[in-house]
Amino acid sequence: MLRIRLSRHGAKKDPHYRVVVAEKKSPRDGRFVEIVGHYHPTMKPAQLELNLDRIDYWVGHGAQLSGTVESLVKRAQTQPKEASAEEPAQEAAPKEAAAKKDEAGAQQAKPEKAEEAKPEKAEPDEAASEEKVDEQAPEVAAET
Repeated sequence: MLRIRLSRHGAKKDPHYRVVVAEKKSPRDGRFVEIVGHYHPTMKPAQLELNLDRIDYWVGHGAQLSGTVESLVKRAQTQPKEASAEEPAQEAAPKEAAAKKDEAGAQQAKPEKAEEAKPEKAEPDEAASEEKVDEQAPEVAAET
């Protein structure tokens, strides 16, 4: 018989749980059939990610929910999806802004160096191309 339950991971005093579909007789952290979600209770607010479609699929095929997973599923179904989608975006926004500033600063620094280097490289290239034209011209004249 299959059961949808929590499997503990993480460090001592910092638990993270996977919501898994496993055989009822298998050990808590043992072999499982599928991971259908994650639960991080120590984060403020607690982070809950469940694939409700897969949970419904397994319940339809005879899997039973543990008491804790049942309460987590009810919580996930009652939470508005927009609010849970906005929370990670708010946390990621400062990181993205800092990354953009770093990239902008790096891009501004690079063109200055590139502009300084371009005139030095451009002069020898122009001279080399003129020499090639001069070398090719006599050969063309000699052939005609």
